Amino acid sequence: MIPLDYIVHERTLLGAIDSYLGGLVHVRPHLAGAYREQLEALADAALAAGLPNAVEAPGPAWLRGFVAASADPDQARAALGDFYRWAEEQGFVARPI
Repeated sequence: MIPLDYIVHERTLLGAIDSYLGGLVHVRPHLAGAYREQLEALADAALAAGLPNAVEAPGPAWLRGFVAASADPDQARAALGDFYRWAEEQGFVARPI
């Protein structure tokens, strides 16, 4: 097994989103398009705000603001919740945000 410290791609926000969506397309394809839109918007907004390209960089308060400003807050909340639960299961964050 590869130590988690060596898995750099998934520890970045962009890499983790890419990996998550790659798996989602196979297990829940009906959600993939909508979640892709939300997570790409998250990445764009986080990087535009000057946050580091790290999975844990957008903290809970920042994420709540992102969801509130979303055109579809319910969908944004669902996508982010599922993504961060996945990231916790993979060991990329200490706990879901």
